[in-house]
Amino acid sequence: MDLTPDQAALAVERHDCPNCDAPAGSACRTRGGKTAAKYHTPRFVLVPALREELEIHVPADRGPGRAWKRGPALAIVPAPRTERPVRIGYARTSTARQELASQLEALHRAECHKVFKEQISTRVKVRRELEKALALARQFKEAAPETPVIFTVHELKRLARNAAELMTLSAELQAGDIQLELLTGPLTGIYDPNGMGAMFFAVLASHLRLNVAVARGPVLCDRALQMADEH
Repeated sequence: MDLTPDQAALAVERHDCPNCDAPAGSACRTRGGKTAAKYHTPRFVLVPALREELEIHVPADRGPGRAWKRGPALAIVPAPRTERPVRIGYARTSTARQELASQLEALHRAECHKVFKEQISTRVKVRRELEKALALARQFKEAAPETPVIFTVHELKRLARNAAELMTLSAELQAGDIQLELLTGPLTGIYDPNGMGAMFFAVLASHLRLNVAVARGPVLCDRALQMADEH
Protein backbone atom coordinates (compact mmCIF):
# COMPACT_ATOMS: atom_id res chain seq x y z
CA MET A 1 0.00 0.00 0.00
CA ASP A 2 1.40 3.37 -1.05
CA LEU A 3 -0.78 5.36 1.37
CA THR A 4 0.03 5.93 5.03
CA PRO A 5 -2.54 4.62 7.55
CA ASP A 6 -3.91 8.14 8.06
CA GLN A 7 -4.11 8.79 4.32
CA ALA A 8 -5.87 5.46 3.83
CA ALA A 9 -8.40 6.29 6.55
CA LEU A 10 -9.15 9.68 5.03
CA ALA A 11 -9.59 8.14 1.59
CA VAL A 12 -11.97 5.48 2.93
CA GLU A 13 -14.00 8.00 4.91
CA ARG A 14 -14.75 10.01 1.79
CA HIS A 15 -17.33 7.32 1.03
CA ASP A 16 -20.47 6.13 2.81
CA CYS A 17 -20.16 2.56 4.09
CA PRO A 18 -22.43 0.10 2.22
CA ASN A 19 -22.11 -2.34 5.13
CA CYS A 20 -22.86 -0.34 8.31
CA ASP A 21 -24.31 2.84 6.74
CA ALA A 22 -21.67 5.02 8.41
CA PRO A 23 -21.77 8.35 6.55
CA ALA A 24 -18.85 9.95 4.75
CA GLY A 25 -16.58 11.60 7.31
CA SER A 26 -17.12 8.91 9.95
CA ALA A 27 -15.42 5.64 10.88
CA CYS A 28 -17.25 2.34 10.47
CA ARG A 29 -19.36 1.06 13.33
CA THR A 30 -20.27 -2.31 14.81
CA ARG A 31 -23.76 -3.70 15.29
CA GLY A 32 -23.34 -2.95 18.98
CA GLY A 33 -22.89 0.77 18.33
CA LYS A 34 -19.13 0.85 18.86
CA THR A 35 -16.50 2.30 16.56
CA ALA A 36 -15.14 -0.62 14.52
CA ALA A 37 -11.49 -1.65 14.69
CA LYS A 38 -11.35 -2.03 10.90
CA TYR A 39 -13.13 -0.46 7.96
CA HIS A 40 -15.59 -2.79 6.26
CA THR A 41 -14.32 -4.37 3.04
CA PRO A 42 -17.18 -3.11 0.82
CA ARG A 43 -16.21 0.41 1.88
CA PHE A 44 -12.45 0.43 1.53
CA VAL A 45 -12.49 -1.33 -1.85
CA LEU A 46 -14.15 1.81 -3.20
CA VAL A 47 -10.67 3.35 -2.99
CA PRO A 48 -8.72 2.02 -6.01
CA ALA A 49 -5.38 2.18 -4.18
CA LEU A 50 -6.73 -0.09 -1.42
CA ARG A 51 -8.45 -2.74 -3.52
CA GLU A 52 -5.78 -5.37 -3.02
CA GLU A 53 -5.50 -4.86 0.75
CA LEU A 54 -6.95 -7.49 3.06
CA GLU A 55 -7.87 -5.03 5.82
CA ILE A 56 -7.63 -1.34 6.72
CA HIS A 57 -7.50 -0.44 10.40
CA VAL A 58 -9.42 2.47 11.90
CA PRO A 59 -6.93 4.98 13.40
CA ALA A 60 -6.69 5.24 17.18
CA ASP A 61 -7.90 8.85 17.19
CA ARG A 62 -11.32 7.61 15.94
CA GLY A 63 -11.70 5.64 19.17
CA PRO A 64 -11.98 1.99 18.05
CA GLY A 65 -13.96 0.01 20.61
CA ARG A 66 -15.59 3.09 22.09
CA ALA A 67 -19.09 4.41 21.47
CA TRP A 68 -19.42 5.44 17.82
CA LYS A 69 -19.70 9.14 17.10
CA ARG A 70 -20.57 10.76 13.82
CA GLY A 71 -17.69 12.64 12.23
CA PRO A 72 -17.81 15.88 10.26
CA ALA A 73 -20.13 15.71 7.27
CA LEU A 74 -18.44 15.31 3.90
CA ALA A 75 -19.67 15.29 0.34
CA ILE A 76 -20.15 11.70 -0.86
CA VAL A 77 -17.77 10.56 -3.57
CA PRO A 78 -19.50 8.38 -6.22
CA ALA A 79 -18.16 4.85 -6.57
CA PRO A 80 -15.40 4.85 -9.20
CA ARG A 81 -16.25 3.51 -12.65
CA THR A 82 -13.51 1.40 -14.16
CA GLU A 83 -13.16 -1.11 -16.94
CA ARG A 84 -10.48 -3.04 -15.06
CA PRO A 85 -12.19 -6.12 -13.61
CA VAL A 86 -11.67 -7.51 -10.14
CA ARG A 87 -10.64 -11.17 -10.21
CA ILE A 88 -11.08 -13.51 -7.26
CA GLY A 89 -9.22 -16.79 -7.73
CA TYR A 90 -9.94 -20.21 -6.25
CA ALA A 91 -7.72 -23.30 -6.36
CA ARG A 92 -8.51 -26.75 -5.01
CA THR A 93 -7.31 -30.32 -4.91
CA SER A 94 -9.10 -33.21 -3.22
CA THR A 95 -5.98 -34.68 -1.56
CA ALA A 96 -2.74 -33.33 -0.13
CA ARG A 97 -0.84 -35.55 -2.60
CA GLN A 98 -2.14 -33.59 -5.57
CA GLU A 99 -0.02 -30.57 -6.49
CA LEU A 100 -1.58 -27.14 -6.20
CA ALA A 101 1.28 -25.06 -7.62
CA SER A 102 0.18 -25.14 -11.29
CA GLN A 103 -3.29 -23.84 -10.42
CA LEU A 104 -1.85 -21.06 -8.25
CA GLU A 105 0.62 -20.06 -10.93
CA ALA A 106 -2.15 -19.84 -13.53
CA LEU A 107 -4.33 -17.75 -11.20
CA HIS A 108 -1.49 -15.33 -10.48
CA ARG A 109 -0.79 -15.00 -14.20
CA ALA A 110 -4.47 -14.08 -14.61
CA GLU A 111 -3.80 -11.17 -12.20
CA CYS A 112 -6.25 -12.23 -9.50
CA HIS A 113 -6.59 -9.65 -6.73
CA LYS A 114 -6.91 -12.40 -4.13
CA VAL A 115 -6.49 -16.17 -4.40
CA PHE A 116 -8.09 -18.68 -2.05
CA LYS A 117 -6.83 -22.26 -1.92
CA GLU A 118 -7.64 -25.50 -0.14
CA GLN A 119 -6.88 -29.20 -0.24
CA ILE A 120 -10.01 -30.89 0.93
CA SER A 121 -11.57 -34.34 0.61
CA THR A 122 -14.59 -34.83 -1.63
CA ARG A 123 -16.32 -36.23 1.47
CA VAL A 124 -16.14 -32.87 3.29
CA LYS A 125 -19.27 -30.91 2.40
CA VAL A 126 -18.27 -27.43 3.63
CA ARG A 127 -15.46 -25.71 1.75
CA ARG A 128 -14.47 -22.77 3.91
CA GLU A 129 -12.08 -21.15 1.42
CA LEU A 130 -14.62 -21.36 -1.40
CA GLU A 131 -17.20 -19.68 0.81
CA LYS A 132 -14.71 -16.91 1.64
CA ALA A 133 -13.88 -16.43 -2.04
CA LEU A 134 -17.54 -16.14 -3.05
CA ALA A 135 -18.28 -13.80 -0.14
CA LEU A 136 -15.44 -11.48 -1.15
CA ALA A 137 -16.61 -11.49 -4.76
CA ARG A 138 -20.10 -10.49 -3.62
CA GLN A 139 -18.66 -7.72 -1.43
CA PHE A 140 -16.72 -6.27 -4.35
CA LYS A 141 -19.82 -6.34 -6.56
CA GLU A 142 -22.03 -4.74 -3.93
CA ALA A 143 -19.47 -2.00 -3.25
CA ALA A 144 -18.84 -1.15 -6.92
CA PRO A 145 -21.70 -2.47 -9.10
CA GLU A 146 -20.24 -0.93 -12.27
CA THR A 147 -16.98 -2.87 -11.92
CA PRO A 148 -16.89 -6.36 -13.46
CA VAL A 149 -16.17 -9.02 -10.83
CA ILE A 150 -14.79 -12.32 -12.13
CA PHE A 151 -14.58 -15.58 -10.20
CA THR A 152 -11.59 -17.39 -11.71
CA VAL A 153 -10.73 -21.09 -11.51
CA HIS A 154 -8.21 -23.19 -13.39
CA GLU A 155 -10.92 -25.46 -14.80
CA LEU A 156 -14.53 -26.36 -14.11
CA LYS A 157 -13.79 -29.47 -12.03
CA ARG A 158 -11.95 -27.31 -9.47
CA LEU A 159 -15.13 -25.34 -8.86
CA ALA A 160 -17.53 -28.21 -8.17
CA ARG A 161 -17.16 -31.84 -7.14
CA ASN A 162 -20.62 -33.03 -8.10
CA ALA A 163 -23.76 -32.02 -9.97
CA ALA A 164 -25.53 -30.55 -6.94
CA GLU A 165 -22.58 -28.29 -6.10
CA LEU A 166 -22.26 -27.13 -9.69
CA MET A 167 -25.94 -26.22 -9.88
CA THR A 168 -25.80 -24.32 -6.57
CA LEU A 169 -22.65 -22.41 -7.51
CA SER A 170 -24.05 -21.47 -10.92
CA ALA A 171 -27.13 -20.02 -9.23
CA GLU A 172 -24.98 -18.07 -6.74
CA LEU A 173 -22.86 -16.52 -9.48
CA GLN A 174 -25.92 -15.55 -11.49
CA ALA A 175 -27.66 -14.03 -8.45
CA GLY A 176 -24.58 -11.97 -7.61
CA ASP A 177 -23.93 -10.87 -11.22
CA ILE A 178 -20.47 -12.41 -10.94
CA GLN A 179 -18.73 -13.65 -14.05
CA LEU A 180 -17.07 -17.06 -14.21
CA GLU A 181 -13.67 -17.55 -15.82
CA LEU A 182 -12.19 -20.93 -16.75
CA LEU A 183 -8.49 -20.77 -17.57
CA THR A 184 -8.15 -24.12 -19.30
CA GLY A 185 -10.12 -27.04 -20.69
CA PRO A 186 -12.75 -27.23 -23.45
CA LEU A 187 -14.81 -24.45 -21.84
CA THR A 188 -11.96 -21.92 -21.51
CA GLY A 189 -13.27 -18.37 -21.39
CA ILE A 190 -15.22 -15.80 -19.38
CA TYR A 191 -18.96 -16.25 -18.92
CA ASP A 192 -21.15 -13.31 -17.93
CA PRO A 193 -24.35 -14.62 -16.30
CA ASN A 194 -26.30 -11.57 -17.41
CA GLY A 195 -24.62 -11.04 -20.77
CA MET A 196 -23.45 -13.24 -23.62
CA GLY A 197 -22.58 -15.98 -21.14
CA ALA A 198 -26.16 -16.29 -19.94
CA MET A 199 -26.73 -19.15 -22.37
CA PHE A 200 -23.79 -21.05 -20.85
CA PHE A 201 -25.34 -20.85 -17.39
CA ALA A 202 -28.79 -21.73 -18.73
CA VAL A 203 -27.53 -24.76 -20.64
CA LEU A 204 -25.45 -25.87 -17.67
CA ALA A 205 -28.43 -25.61 -15.32
CA SER A 206 -30.74 -27.41 -17.75
CA HIS A 207 -28.24 -30.17 -18.32
CA LEU A 208 -27.77 -30.70 -14.60
CA ARG A 209 -31.51 -30.67 -13.93
CA LEU A 210 -31.94 -33.30 -16.63
CA ASN A 211 -29.27 -35.47 -15.04
CA VAL A 212 -31.00 -35.18 -11.68
CA ALA A 213 -34.35 -36.15 -13.19
CA VAL A 214 -33.05 -39.23 -14.96
CA ALA A 215 -32.45 -42.41 -12.97
CA ARG A 216 -28.79 -42.75 -12.00
CA GLY A 217 -28.15 -39.37 -13.62
CA PRO A 218 -26.78 -37.67 -10.49
CA VAL A 219 -24.66 -40.69 -9.65
CA LEU A 220 -23.08 -40.81 -13.09
CA CYS A 221 -22.51 -37.05 -13.19
CA ASP A 222 -21.04 -36.98 -9.69
CA ARG A 223 -18.80 -39.94 -10.41
CA ALA A 224 -17.55 -38.33 -13.61
CA LEU A 225 -16.61 -35.16 -11.76
CA GLN A 226 -14.92 -37.15 -8.99
CA MET A 227 -12.93 -39.21 -11.47
CA ALA A 228 -11.81 -36.05 -13.26
CA ASP A 229 -10.86 -34.50 -9.94
CA GLU A 230 -8.61 -37.45 -9.10
CA HIS A 231 -6.45 -36.92 -12.19
